Amino acid sequence: MCGACGTAVADWAVPLVSGPRRRAELARFVTGVCRGVRVRTVAGGWTSATMTGSTRVAQTLDALLDQVAPRLAHGSWAELESALAPWNGEPEAHDDYLPPPAPEPAPTATTVLTVPAQGGLHLYLAAFALGIRTFDHRPVTLHAPHRRAPLHLLAADGRILGAAPEV
Repeated sequence: MCGACGTAVADWAVPLVSGPRRRAELARFVTGVCRGVRVRTVAGGWTSATMTGSTRVAQTLDALLDQVAPRLAHGSWAELESALAPWNGEPEAHDDYLPPPAPEPAPTATTVLTVPAQGGLHLYLAAFALGIRTFDHRPVTLHAPHRRAPLHLLAADGRILGAAPEV
């Protein structure tokens, strides 16, 4: 809910990042991979604060990652995957949820991150979304094969397009 206008803000990622522990873990991960920013959870979203004290509120995962992406400290998928290694990640609450489908025809894409069987999709989703916003604008996917509803999340030109068909 927006405090200024009273309208609800839709976030396609809510089922993938829901729950206080997942949201807090996501905030710690993003703080760790971005320079000079601290992310915290608040009711209905996150805040991102810079070293100068400037604080912004984000009601959606996309809004948060748009705010912090220019501060990403990593410049490749390998570096982001290394940053993910110490995180175990909490199992998903809604592993049967699929985001809205990507528009057809979907471009041919390269899988750049694969979520391991032990979970952590919310963290991989954050890493994927930061990578596509900063250093890789080609058609790419995040693959989560170990869910009840396997997922290929398609992105291109710095934006997540939606769920791609399983191949």
